[in-house]
Amino acid sequence: MGRRGEEDLSAGPLARGVRRGTGGTEMPAGSPRERFRSLASPLRTAAGLVAGLLVLAGCASAPKPAAGPEPAFFPPPPDPPRVQFLFAITSEEDIPGFRRSLAERLAGEAETHILVRPRGVAVRDGVIYVADAKLATVLRIDLDAKRFEPIDHQGPGKLSGPLGISFDEDGVLYVADRGRRQVVAFAPDAEGRLAWSRAYGESETLLPTDVVARNGRLYVTDISDHEIEVYDIASGERVGTLGREGEDPGEFKFPSFIALGPDDTLYVTDTMNFRVQKLTLDGEPLGSYGKAGDWTGSVSRPKGVAVDDDGFVHILDAGFENAQIFLPDGRVGTFYGGYGNYPGHMYLPFEIALDKSLLPRLRDRVSPRLVPKYVILVTNQAGPHKLNVYVFGEPAAGADGGS
Repeated sequence: MGRRGEEDLSAGPLARGVRRGTGGTEMPAGSPRERFRSLASPLRTAAGLVAGLLVLAGCASAPKPAAGPEPAFFPPPPDPPRVQFLFAITSEEDIPGFRRSLAERLAGEAETHILVRPRGVAVRDGVIYVADAKLATVLRIDLDAKRFEPIDHQGPGKLSGPLGISFDEDGVLYVADRGRRQVVAFAPDAEGRLAWSRAYGESETLLPTDVVARNGRLYVTDISDHEIEVYDIASGERVGTLGREGEDPGEFKFPSFIALGPDDTLYVTDTMNFRVQKLTLDGEPLGSYGKAGDWTGSVSRPKGVAVDDDGFVHILDAGFENAQIFLPDGRVGTFYGGYGNYPGHMYLPFEIALDKSLLPRLRDRVSPRLVPKYVILVTNQAGPHKLNVYVFGEPAAGADGGS
């Protein structure tokens, strides 16, 4: 079983545990996390890398960023920053600029929406959507209105155990619901509000954990049969499967998370094979990222995956409690997060989303030392901070690792 609060998608023990201290203390010597931390010396920039991403041999379990006030950067000094932690959201009151109306304050009975067990995360038109397994809903987080609100999912759209979520090109939200053993679709109505549309999958056979849509097809990770199920969006019919149980390229052991690449490719977290596989939409294997181990470039409990426009692959790890960014050629570029009590730490991270539409709303929080490219959202299964907000970018001219 996973640690308390962790979603155990494999329904069985993971092959490797990572011990933790308490209160931010160091791990015992020789533990996987301590061995990661021993790799503290990052390599310098390698010439000719795509978009100039630094190649580091830095520890995969992040050391604390530079001491002092925010902003908090990753990697830590002396290297130029690539990721900045902005803030974390657990309730409406954490949204920058949140204030209750005078009427609400006088009444003293205003309800505060909170995230309890966040799982999947997605963004549409500058609005954040988070699936919460405990609340059995998807919360809509509007940074402009500074409000949380659940989507309408009553009646046939009632959710039971929502996990991964994603939008298609038409703004339809798809929710992989492990409790229902279906994927539930919510389409925007005439006023743009999401309402139940239909469900995909036979409840007695499917055990979905994540979903993406492309070219009229749904690609659903099914940990019951260790495969990717493919559905026709229009008809609702299953039209094929990708992969089977196994260890070879194109085979899976508990495929748990899925993302789309910029070149219409699939990236699948192959949990018990300790890797993320890259596939064509037809299931042809194109390579993989990560391997079992305790060192840079390895993974312990791989979770959510996301890919940016340059092909950089972000892989969350609930064992190392960080995200590693892999270059398109498979080398490790950098990392962010890590275990501890400092700004930007993670606590059993689950899912990740990359988005550009949030940048105008958050640009005033970005350090002048970083030229932002997109926002990173990470859900945490436990701890006080349920949704971490970061920004990824290029170091500004003259920026270094100093504060």
